[in-house]
Amino acid sequence: MQKCSGAWKKAAALTKNPPIVMVDLVPESKDDEDSLSGHVERENNSKKPKKKGPFETEFGAFIYDKGYRQLFRALGYPGADAEATLALERLNMEENAASDSVLLDISCGPGIITTRIAAGLVGYRTLIASDVSEAMTKRAAEQLDMLAATTTVLKQRDPTTQSLPQFAAVRADVSCLPFADASVDAVHSSAGAHCWPNPNKGFLEITRVLKPGGTFVASTVVLAGPIREKYLENETVKDGDEYFRKIWDVNTPFWDADAVVQMLENAGLVDVEVVREDKCFVMLAARKRG
Repeated sequence: MQKCSGAWKKAAALTKNPPIVMVDLVPESKDDEDSLSGHVERENNSKKPKKKGPFETEFGAFIYDKGYRQLFRALGYPGADAEATLALERLNMEENAASDSVLLDISCGPGIITTRIAAGLVGYRTLIASDVSEAMTKRAAEQLDMLAATTTVLKQRDPTTQSLPQFAAVRADVSCLPFADASVDAVHSSAGAHCWPNPNKGFLEITRVLKPGGTFVASTVVLAGPIREKYLENETVKDGDEYFRKIWDVNTPFWDADAVVQMLENAGLVDVEVVREDKCFVMLAARKRG
């Protein structure tokens, strides 16, 4: 299959009735295996392998869903319902938007935010849940199945119940997204970017697959102010750039909100704004130049 040749159309063709089938579109070539292994270039050009994630099993995905995510409140995350509402304010389009509009939810995890966004999504025909973890992607598909089944029952009782988009589940690596250039209308990611082995490459890939004018909304984690101050006082690093080169690692907070804004702008996104910031939580929105 030609690389990035309309893979989302293949995913969108999946039935919206349960069960949702997970399509595995993670490349298997040697170069792409290197990408998945988490190699990140450092100042000395050495490569550091990706840490083994604790939630790569079905049990881990279940635990993340049922308990771990709730711990994010301590970091300033507003809770799943509030975070989804914030994201939908930037993602939702007019009801009469293009009939083939697609939202890609990258690093969807077990679908905690994905399902909430799906329930309130307006103006999209298809929502694609995607994660590099097979267990997480399958768990998200299960949650979307449950949402679809529940909504079907509700619509039988009340025809005015809001319709859902079609759902698809695609295992994919954000550093090498298997979607065509300018093929999706919006991309969302909750608590994902700081977990990517190479976030700069991930943001570039997101920019590539977005249509001109398309929207990107993401939440992530940044260092608490006192920790940044301690780094500076101890002269461990002098700024965010040096922190990213020398200290940042997979599943580690970014320096601050401004550093994330700069990363998005470096990836070619425009109109970058900080939607909400609280303690270590930051949500940003941006668009691809039209």
